[in-house]
Amino acid sequence: MSNHKKVLTFGGGVGGGKFLSGLYEFRKDLNINVYVNTSDDIDIYGVRVSPDIDSVLYWISGLVDPSRGWGIKDDTFNMIKNFDSSWFNLGDKDFEFNLEKKKYLDNNLKLDETIKIKTTKLNINHISIFPMTNDKVETYINSDLGDMHIQEYLIKYRMSPQIRGIEFRNIMNSKPIEGLIDNILNADLIIFCPSNPIISVEPILTMDGIRGAIESSKAKKIAISPIIGNFAFQGPIMKLLKFKGLEASPVGIGQYYKNIIDYIVLDKSDKDLLDKIKDLNIHCIFENIKMDHKTVSIGLAEKILEVMDF
Repeated sequence: MSNHKKVLTFGGGVGGGKFLSGLYEFRKDLNINVYVNTSDDIDIYGVRVSPDIDSVLYWISGLVDPSRGWGIKDDTFNMIKNFDSSWFNLGDKDFEFNLEKKKYLDNNLKLDETIKIKTTKLNINHISIFPMTNDKVETYINSDLGDMHIQEYLIKYRMSPQIRGIEFRNIMNSKPIEGLIDNILNADLIIFCPSNPIISVEPILTMDGIRGAIESSKAKKIAISPIIGNFAFQGPIMKLLKFKGLEASPVGIGQYYKNIIDYIVLDKSDKDLLDKIKDLNIHCIFENIKMDHKTVSIGLAEKILEVMDF
């Protein structure tokens, strides 16, 4: 097994974190570059929180609270009691990390530099984790209740408002993080993690030059479905797929990634969808994708690398 193989991943959040923890554990000899969505970042409680990035960091480091799927295990939630509005659950240990990040940002460090510092503190090695951009981009949902930050939609309003539009604010003025396009073009394998494609991957694909670089890359390209049958692991995936005019099923994930992937991983229970996926000119791999244990995440990574001849 060559350590010159270059793997690049896109995504974030719980699904991305779970898969990446397995990939990280299974193959530390690979050159892995992880690019994470930052459009769900939010200014709250006097700090700027990066939920997708933090989820990835906590899952890979083993610091995550496995019962919640996010945050830090054994954390307390006393700090937020000091605020009149405490709908966003940020633990005390998590807050301390973000308070430290704020100090770095206030001293003109860039977001990617703060991530490097945090990965070192969390003893994460043999993998490089980057934000999609150092610029401020935020996802807003236009709903029947008005415009709201994606975190408000997900947590405060519990995904109940009717979606009328999705906006990635400042995306057209943002620049991809340095090295991203070159790494896409030089990658041997590009993996779209089992993240919500509309809110965790589309912001990355919307930045200037990214989609074109992926299409031009000679890398093998594969997506992992965040859906089994009619069940989405996390968040409003089904609602967002329907809003985009796509099928609310694993087939809709294939429809979304059509023309930029060669393969898709579906759960073994979804073998009846093979013909529909073939109609999209996408090769299908069937594996257990319900990552309810670390061994499943490792097995999924192992299967992908085996099929990709890594």
